[in-house]
Amino acid sequence: MEFTDLKTVYPEAYLSDNPFSENDLLSLPYKNKWIHVPTSSLTESEIDLLTMLYQKQESIISASDSSQWHDYLIGKKKAVPKSSRSVRMIQLKLNNKDQQFDPSLWSESAKTLFEPTIDSFFLSDDLYIIIQPQSKYYLDKNEIQGILQTLEIDFSLKSFCYIGQYWEPSKKLRTLLQEELELFSQELPHLNGRIGSLTDISLHFFTKDALMDSTVVQQLRYKFDTLENWKELIRALWENQGNVSMAAKSLFIHRNTLQYRIERFYEATGLSLKQINDLTLCFLLTL
Repeated sequence: MEFTDLKTVYPEAYLSDNPFSENDLLSLPYKNKWIHVPTSSLTESEIDLLTMLYQKQESIISASDSSQWHDYLIGKKKAVPKSSRSVRMIQLKLNNKDQQFDPSLWSESAKTLFEPTIDSFFLSDDLYIIIQPQSKYYLDKNEIQGILQTLEIDFSLKSFCYIGQYWEPSKKLRTLLQEELELFSQELPHLNGRIGSLTDISLHFFTKDALMDSTVVQQLRYKFDTLENWKELIRALWENQGNVSMAAKSLFIHRNTLQYRIERFYEATGLSLKQINDLTLCFLLTL
């Protein structure tokens, strides 16, 4: 259970870096920190249930204690683990796990399928990290999609993946990897599909605050909302690099029908979806 979810049930709960031995607090291990809940707000059954739940999660994470990359990523180890090549981090978010889920067995399967790997470990009970070296042979999105499907069928769960960039093992590496963790965490709800990378999420992540604060953008969105299926139209053109024939095929409509919609859009907004700058602006408004 994530701390934010627990907080909705027990508003008095809070986090700290260290456990407390006070009798009036229940301290629970959580992602290299500790959750504290006043025992006055808990029944004996709730104390037993929470203790069992978080101790189970901690046992999954503790399997990573011997991992140099795990310790480096969370800041326990200052030096970059030795690597003669650039590395990338693949993040796997596991959802819908059942009671029979075996993290050790799943981890062994994942390591085998994602070869070559330098290291792999659970960073939390539902986030698995794979460190891969840069090599001549690497897994692309289609191959990773196939791996996810295999793991999902074998273990009856649903997973999402973020494919990181290759980075040199420099002093900035931890900062880069930690930012990728933040990118995936924030952009997972907006991911178009099950697999994402920097190019897939960068537009939304790096522009969302500016777009949200812009009166110009809000007015354009208001104007666009008067048009039928405008997001579908723009996304189809964007995903097909402005190619009208390919976009029409993806929408299951005739090319002339799409041309007509593009012209109507221009008449209503003054923006031409045939021009890359106009299409880019319009795509930003769909995010």
